[in-house]
Amino acid sequence: MKLIKIFFILLFFLSFKLNANDLINHLNEFFKQEYSLNSNYFKIIVHTPFKKKQICKKPYLLLANNFYNFGVFDVLYICNQQHQFLKIELQVKGKYIIAKKKIFRGTKISESDLQVTIGRLDKLPRGTYINIKDVVNRVNLRDILPFQPITSFITRVFWTILSNQEVTVKLKGKNFEIITFGKALDNGGFNEKVRVKIRDGKIVTGIINENKEVIVVL
Repeated sequence: MKLIKIFFILLFFLSFKLNANDLINHLNEFFKQEYSLNSNYFKIIVHTPFKKKQICKKPYLLLANNFYNFGVFDVLYICNQQHQFLKIELQVKGKYIIAKKKIFRGTKISESDLQVTIGRLDKLPRGTYINIKDVVNRVNLRDILPFQPITSFITRVFWTILSNQEVTVKLKGKNFEIITFGKALDNGGFNEKVRVKIRDGKIVTGIINENKEVIVVL
């Protein structure tokens, strides 16, 4: 009798382990499909006790609004008519950008200032860059120390147009283009929006192109 009892206890724990593995497999597939994460570089930890009766072959997963790519967040697990919020921790290892040397405030950042390293992305500050091309030609808002991760919060686009600068404005409509001039009311960089007061007194908003012209689509 005692052996039978032990057998059922072992069977219960084995069943739970298999069910837990099924849940992790569902989450792995979800993040691989939705966010192209490679299973060799990320690890999922479920912090919420999971109800066995909710496990199904094809659950529906939905991310809560507090998802910021990595770290701890909520996932809504829907199985038939039942649902449960799961507290998930996503540990991700990958490449990100750090400063190779001290970069003084106001510097137009070049590729020689940067270095690619590998580490836990979920431990980094939000907005950390993972591609060098996204950092090159931006300007840092404060001194950046060697080996410091570079984030979007400490850099800005390089301004090609400055406030109060005289600029060329191209007003484009269907089958016509009008070229005029005006005074910029904002600072802005390539592909950014900027307001311009043109010579007739009107204020228009357009996109800065590679030639430092403001393109306004009518």
